[in-house]
Amino acid sequence: MSVGPAEGEWKTVSKKGVKKRRGNARERTIAQEVEILSASEGERIQHKIKEAVEELRNSEFWTVCRVQRAVNKYRTAPLATPSGLDVGAAEFLKYKQGDVDHCRTTLDLVCYGIGSFSNSVSSRYQLALLFLLLETLQIPRLCCLLFDPLFTEWEKRFLEVCGMVVIRENEEGKRPINRPTLFYMIHCGKALYNNLLWKNWSPQQLAQTILIGNSFKGIEERLPARILQRDYMYINYILAVTEEAAFPYSNRYLDIFNDTSIHQFPRTKLDSRPREFWEGVAEPTYQQCEDLEIIQNG
Repeated sequence: MSVGPAEGEWKTVSKKGVKKRRGNARERTIAQEVEILSASEGERIQHKIKEAVEELRNSEFWTVCRVQRAVNKYRTAPLATPSGLDVGAAEFLKYKQGDVDHCRTTLDLVCYGIGSFSNSVSSRYQLALLFLLLETLQIPRLCCLLFDPLFTEWEKRFLEVCGMVVIRENEEGKRPINRPTLFYMIHCGKALYNNLLWKNWSPQQLAQTILIGNSFKGIEERLPARILQRDYMYINYILAVTEEAAFPYSNRYLDIFNDTSIHQFPRTKLDSRPREFWEGVAEPTYQQCEDLEIIQNG
């Protein structure tokens, strides 16, 4: 499986027009985000991503993950053509239409909050697991959407050349779905999970939702009940009808995938809730919250 563009497709991008900034830490962060890596540095990062993919692929951790079992009911026939970019440019463009057509009958994958994988080892391994998910679940890369405010311009370009879609605006997790969707949200803020639940607050939508992220049970255990009910009411409401399977414990990947679970919302449990459970839902505001991470747009 390719985790990058085909050999020879990378082009050196000029840094002309990138001005050195002075000022506070926020201004310096913005300046760093628009930096374009050299070709050699880009190749080094791609190599590290490939190494992380192969390491995870051959690990006991990946072997005992329950992701494939969790999404079996959404599986369709295998793709006839690989979804990677090992084919030539002309062949890939020709295949694109078939890839889009196949998206109508398989899972979508939305990734929030993976971080800057060119600068963070943990983010790199989380991206590596994302590549394995796409491969194992046979999700076309054009059906994979990603957003993180920390993405550099080089990282956005890398993901797009890999065939994935970079979301350009901060959705604050408020993405409605109308078909089976896997949300990949490792170590995101509680408000992001809460917003996602609110935006899809119906048995029809939640039954099509699979969420890989921080354990809802863990959130319930660590957070005072009054805070959970006041600030994260949709997480609080959905706990009773959530099926949760924890990622396996691993010393090697403890800081990367700790407290991570696969969450599903079975239709039979959702339908058991009274009508009032689904009515009168108000959009979260988080006026008393301080830990919003990538929630607030602007």
